[in-house]
Amino acid sequence: MGNSFRTGITIVTAILALHLWWGNSLAWVGLELDGSATVINDTWGITGGDGGTWELSGRVMYQDNFGTLNTELHWLATATGVFGDIPFIGPDGESPFRILDMEKVHHQDNRHVSISEVDRLTANWTSSSLGVTVGRQAITWGEAYYFNVNDLFGTFPITETNRLYKPGIDAITITASLGPFTDLSLVTVPSDDTADNAAGNLVIPVGTGSLTLTGGKIREDDKFGAGYTVDVGGVKLYGSHLVTREDGGARFNETVVGAESQVGPYTHLIGEIYINGWGTTDPDEYPALMFTARYLSGQALTLGRLSGVLQISRQMTPLLTITPAVFALPDP
Repeated sequence: MGNSFRTGITIVTAILALHLWWGNSLAWVGLELDGSATVINDTWGITGGDGGTWELSGRVMYQDNFGTLNTELHWLATATGVFGDIPFIGPDGESPFRILDMEKVHHQDNRHVSISEVDRLTANWTSSSLGVTVGRQAITWGEAYYFNVNDLFGTFPITETNRLYKPGIDAITITASLGPFTDLSLVTVPSDDTADNAAGNLVIPVGTGSLTLTGGKIREDDKFGAGYTVDVGGVKLYGSHLVTREDGGARFNETVVGAESQVGPYTHLIGEIYINGWGTTDPDEYPALMFTARYLSGQALTLGRLSGVLQISRQMTPLLTITPAVFALPDP
């Protein structure tokens, strides 16, 4: 990891030197601090006991532009760990969508780990109808919030309520405007082996809403999905369906339907129901599914077959928002 990490730092240093030499001024610099804690009541004994997880992070953000060329750099430091009887599973240092090694583990034991990484490093060129983005970037497709089945390049964990920054991946993205409210995105994620990832996402207006078509090859899986979003009386209604054909020929389906609404000036509601064809109705099978490559890489959202969520987000003050969310997994 040492040589690759030093290579990544060299790239970042070169970008900063370019900014200082060529840029007229710093366009924008920001700092964000985050903290979270999750309490786990392990009914089925999946994790080995009750307890929870915690995380503290700091992000330094840097943006500048040179005419039609826009650049972005984020440096992220994170400390995460467990409390109670929950066993700690540290990072394996690999990501299916990252080829540049710009992460470093500073300390790790059987209860916590401290990591720093470059989470954004992009150059973006944009014209009136075409855009090209190269580097470590965040790519988010799909209509749903928690169970976003058409987000092919890795989703947030479903219990993550702070979704301002999605982890970046190393990709090349081409976006094209094909007409009013019609956009096409093509993404390729190079790999250091034969398992390159590539997909496309088309958004077109249909009726009073928008239709999304998604397809590609992700980690040797063939995927095709469709989704529809429409506004009905100020309530956003959406549904998505994804078909996955695994490398061995097996196929499974995922479906999510949901609604989102702003209730008054300070309260926001989200509700979703998710059917997971990859999951199981037998809780005794959960431990085995937890250690599959699909789940560990973030390509599986849940272990169960049927799930639901209700989120009520309330802005208490301009600087404080409380976002409780209740997840339901019906008993088999």
